[in-house]
Amino acid sequence: MVLTAKDRRALVIGISTLVLFLLVQFVLFPLLDKRKRLNRGISIRQKGLIEMQEMQSRYKQLSRQSNTLEQQVSGRSGEFGLFSFLEKMAAEAEVKENIAYMKPSDATGEGALQQIMVEMKLKAINLKQLVACLERIESPENIVELKRISIQENKKQEGTLDVIMQVISLVLAKDGVT
Repeated sequence: MVLTAKDRRALVIGISTLVLFLLVQFVLFPLLDKRKRLNRGISIRQKGLIEMQEMQSRYKQLSRQSNTLEQQVSGRSGEFGLFSFLEKMAAEAEVKENIAYMKPSDATGEGALQQIMVEMKLKAINLKQLVACLERIESPENIVELKRISIQENKKQEGTLDVIMQVISLVLAKDGVT
């Protein structure tokens, strides 16, 4: 079989087109896809790195705060106890006689600081006494705060309230003293 010059030229053009198509399809496109995937992976990892740096910064900030809290707790008077603190504040607010109960709980949390809690119920107090009591209990210098409060109207004495409050504080873990 003899090919004419025109047929040879058409065959060369066809083969060249086929080779060019195969090169584009199986070499160039995969390289471009791989490059696109690499760029996408790099941008995802960069975002991850930025996020990790932000978390590291936040961790350092929380660690500094924790150290500050530890210093505050250790700087508190050695005889501090949440139970006795609440009794003293109730006496100052003139509601000590209205205490129905005080329930301490075990220390919770891990690390250098642990949280302690006392639940206290006051019966038949007026609003002025409640405010005076709350002003004394909330004590940033002693790291004491109100976690939860429930206020109900006293059914027996009109114009008085029954209050259940949960008060929390922090102690050093080695202490374990409430």
